[in-house]
Amino acid sequence: MSTASAPVADAVGRRSVVPPAAGRSLWRAAAWTGGVAAIVCGVVAIAVVAVCWLPASGPSGNATSAVRAGVLAFLAGLHGGVTVDGLSAAFVPLGMTLLIGLVAWRAGAGLANVADELDECRPGVLLRAGAAQAAAFAVVCGIAAAFGGLGTSSVSVPRAVLASLLLFGVTGTVAFVRWSVLGDDLADALPAWAAPASRAAAVGVLGYLAAGAVLVAGSLVAHRDRVETLSAQVGGGWSGLPILLLGVLAAPNATIAGAAYLAGPGFGLGAGNHVWLLGAAHGVLPAFPLLGAAPDGAGAAWGVWLLASIAFLFAGGCVARVVAVARAGALARLRLTGIAAAVAAGAGVVLGWQAGGGIGAGRLAAFGPSPWQLGLALGALCGVGGTCCLAIAALCQLLRARRRPAAVEATTGPAAVLRTALAAAAATLAERRADDDDPADDDDPAADDDPADDDPADDDDPAAEHDREVADDSAVEDDVATELPTPGKRSA
Repeated sequence: MSTASAPVADAVGRRSVVPPAAGRSLWRAAAWTGGVAAIVCGVVAIAVVAVCWLPASGPSGNATSAVRAGVLAFLAGLHGGVTVDGLSAAFVPLGMTLLIGLVAWRAGAGLANVADELDECRPGVLLRAGAAQAAAFAVVCGIAAAFGGLGTSSVSVPRAVLASLLLFGVTGTVAFVRWSVLGDDLADALPAWAAPASRAAAVGVLGYLAAGAVLVAGSLVAHRDRVETLSAQVGGGWSGLPILLLGVLAAPNATIAGAAYLAGPGFGLGAGNHVWLLGAAHGVLPAFPLLGAAPDGAGAAWGVWLLASIAFLFAGGCVARVVAVARAGALARLRLTGIAAAVAAGAGVVLGWQAGGGIGAGRLAAFGPSPWQLGLALGALCGVGGTCCLAIAALCQLLRARRRPAAVEATTGPAAVLRTALAAAAATLAERRADDDDPADDDDPAADDDPADDDPADDDDPAAEHDREVADDSAVEDDVATELPTPGKRSA
């Protein structure tokens, strides 16, 4: 049984995802988890649209339109594009895509649990089961696209199938591989630099995304008057609920746009409108409250520049930390930093592609950051920041190494050894004088009555007195010699 998937099976439990009848066969489980994942996403979208639309539409609204609108919303979340009155709408609130991805991830983990329960460890069978699960998800999405049109709005069936396969592949299939024995096989097949480079790129990109989220939150607070004005224009009460929901679902798009703003390229707000650190040029924007946080003026404030600097240092420090732990040696670390920068650039391209898009070919044709510009910026900043932090760490280590021999020399040099030996000799002589002058010996009757001390031969014998003095001098010389280093050991 796979040791990688056992903890997940214990923690999650396959019964919560796969019923007993489907769990007896890996193929039935693949079809069940893939198809039901798409159905669950569609049902949730229909429920949300019905709650937002039917009360606001009044008597003119009907349940059939709400169902079709919910299906269109689910298909739009796949990022396959929706056609409205003959115009392509490629911009999608990423919150919808993330929710679909979470459901697909859970489906992939559930299939891995079934494979673990059935003790299925053959890689070929597991790969085919994962492909069958993704195909089941795509089939349901294709059927929904064929029957989910609403008036002049529709979704192309081939694009829906392709987008669903891609989305499920990077979420559900990855989860299935991760929690099955395929994860162990893949880890053994990947090169040694793959895991640390991916971790370093991930922490660098996540650092910029966190800074982008802070920027968006701060901008909403700073421009709250403008945001409130736009909210009042779209209406209040129940009719404003769909706009509020879209704003919440578009928060990931705003976060990526904030990261692009701090990284340098900025982002677009329609044809001819661009915002970046050195300036902002935009005309009339749609009455969407979230757009009230868009900066304006000649350039960014000092606080934004400070946040951009912190994001650069934080991302570079995280990359350097991961690289330093994974590799030893300057060249190996620089090589791994370059690979991590390339991975970060690829992640930036994907993020820019997902966060951007447009509606039609007019004023709203371009929204969000440029994918290739964001990718180049993130790759360069993570690479340069990581390299600088590694260089600073190496310089500090070199300075510490140079100070250490000086400190050792101060405690082990000839002068220090001589001072130590003289101090020890002085302490020994002082101790012997204290013993000679101890009044307890003078008051001790036993000592006074010792026949050996009263031996007249010793008192009158000059040779015996000379032997005692020689013995005392030899003892002092021995004490001094023990404090002096032996030849050849000072350098140690």
